[in-house]
Amino acid sequence: MAEEEEGRAAIAEVAASFAAVVQGPPDETRIGVYRSLVRRGIMGAVRAQMPRTAAALGARFEATVEAWIDEALPSSPYLRDASAELVGWAATRWTEDPLVPRWIPDLGRYEVARFEVAAANVADAPSGGPLALDRAVRLGGAARVARYAWAVHRLPEDTPGEPQEELTALLLYRDRAHEVRCLVLSPLAAAILERLLGGARLGEAVTTACAALGEPMGDAVLRGTAEVLADLGERGVVLGAVEQGNHDPDTHAAGEQGIVAGERP
Repeated sequence: MAEEEEGRAAIAEVAASFAAVVQGPPDETRIGVYRSLVRRGIMGAVRAQMPRTAAALGARFEATVEAWIDEALPSSPYLRDASAELVGWAATRWTEDPLVPRWIPDLGRYEVARFEVAAANVADAPSGGPLALDRAVRLGGAARVARYAWAVHRLPEDTPGEPQEELTALLLYRDRAHEVRCLVLSPLAAAILERLLGGARLGEAVTTACAALGEPMGDAVLRGTAEVLADLGERGVVLGAVEQGNHDPDTHAAGEQGIVAGERP
């Protein structure tokens, strides 16, 4: 126990020393050059991971990153995690800043989610089991349902613009060529998939999603669900049935009818 405490204390001391170097005032010494390189590396990483957010914010994006480094620093040792930590730190500040467009936090979250799906280190092996109401569904490990108040997925990549304010549920996943895809979901489809990603059995996912949204549980819902899961199987998202799911639960509620609304690349 004493050795563990000493180890934690040593790690904390190293982290504090690193923070003091990175967050200290600029100077012309060797440490100052190192500090500048580290900060530049963090800046480059987050800009590469969320380019549209950076472009939309302009100089304010760089100021945000600088303020985040000064105040918080990334807690992960991996640069791939930097943008997620930045958005977590900055989202409330962006929301409260009248000079920042109201859709910027959603755009930042969307770009981070796409990057995380692209970078997810998962092996998507089919289970070989047929889908059944009393079994869970194996979904591609990179897949996730994301919800936004703005239709940021419709923003063109190369031209400036503003998204519509529209409650949006998306399935982000990797196709068989490992390209990130974006499938627009209806509230019912999103609710079912969130429950499946949370490890629920198929029958439970459908019935609880219908109950949460006030949807009648009938043949149309079962038929539509079967069609959606078959389509996702063709896309390489649904990988078969398993006895127990292995994702963390994350459920939301909404209030419209239908299953799948459309797709974006």
